[in-house]
Amino acid sequence: MKYLLILALLLLVGGFLYWRLRPYIQMARRALGFMRDLRQVNLSASAPDLPRPKNAASANERLTPCAACGTWTPASRALSLRSSSSVYCSAACLERAADQPRRTKTMK
Repeated sequence: MKYLLILALLLLVGGFLYWRLRPYIQMARRALGFMRDLRQVNLSASAPDLPRPKNAASANERLTPCAACGTWTPASRALSLRSSSSVYCSAACLERAADQPRRTKTMK
């Protein structure tokens, strides 16, 4: 019983300390994330021939809007059909656009 009380007291003190220090911990995480991003930019600028991470889009890559949902995607990731100039962000949007009946203008 005595050890359980001591453990509960230690957990309470640890929780209180974490609660009070949480804003400072979040600020430190943001600062470290900024430093990591800055380091990555400096590495890519100083050594352009090194391979870049797959998820990093190039700064000068052209963005294209999806014909189905309007989402802007990098041109290298966009899907397009050979027969049309429409560009889609995903296979789901491509299928959705194919399932919709073509709208034709009717004159009254």
